[in-house]
Amino acid sequence: MNRIAIYGSRRQDAYLGELASLFSLLDGAGFAVTVHPKLGSYLAEQGVDLRGARISSRLPEDTGLVLSIGGDGTFLRSARWVGKGEIPILGVNTGHLGFLSTCNIDEIGELLGAVCRGDVIVERRMLLWVQSPSLSPDMWPYALNEVAFLKEETASMISVRTNIDGHFLADYRADGLIVATPTGSTAYSMAAGGPILEPTLDCMAISPVAPHTLTVRPLVVGGDSELELTVESRTGQFRLSLDGRSYPLPAGEKVRIKRAGFSTMLIRRKETTFATILRDKLLWNASKYDE
Repeated sequence: MNRIAIYGSRRQDAYLGELASLFSLLDGAGFAVTVHPKLGSYLAEQGVDLRGARISSRLPEDTGLVLSIGGDGTFLRSARWVGKGEIPILGVNTGHLGFLSTCNIDEIGELLGAVCRGDVIVERRMLLWVQSPSLSPDMWPYALNEVAFLKEETASMISVRTNIDGHFLADYRADGLIVATPTGSTAYSMAAGGPILEPTLDCMAISPVAPHTLTVRPLVVGGDSELELTVESRTGQFRLSLDGRSYPLPAGEKVRIKRAGFSTMLIRRKETTFATILRDKLLWNASKYDE
């Protein structure tokens, strides 16, 4: 691993000193570094010495590691930058919750050393693949967190006819419907009352948003399942969201969802487990009496 690529958000004013130290560290260790223009141009404007790092939106084929510097949204965009390459991503949190992050920015040196020694765990995370006739062939049809079917702002609700492996499941009448990966089970899906899933499981969670009936509940289906969903709306269209990227689609159009043929590779510390993440990030089992 002699080439590292860095993707990051532009909101790094509080961390310019740490980022300058990072580029100095990578240069001193002999790494070839590529920085995405979103972060690289911002840092150059702020006077940060990139120590010869190349600014490019093209990810070099021989990249061995990607650093994602920001929050969870930045990590999702980093995964899209990596695409189908299955390059391990190390999340560095400079955002808020940082559920997908492995370390804080002042711990990068320590984590890079652990990565070089192989003293970390690389987890394979599933993505969802979305197919629909009206989606542009140029868009990225994959989601690491979730695919959401949402009503227009002026609509009272939508109806989502859902089939699993060719068999009718339900007509969800709701403000929306979320199909989440295990990684995304702690994001929008959880906010809508969906189940929390261990992130390396091979499954999907289907959760309605504000359902208009009490007879539907969140449902977990196998990762090999293929879903076909058809939305009806009084406005004649609905919003399809992939990890927050929103697209208007006409009502009545069939949308198919299944597991993607590649994975996102996420780096985590060996001592960090799903249980510790729940306790640290979501304050799992916390009590106001805890000290």
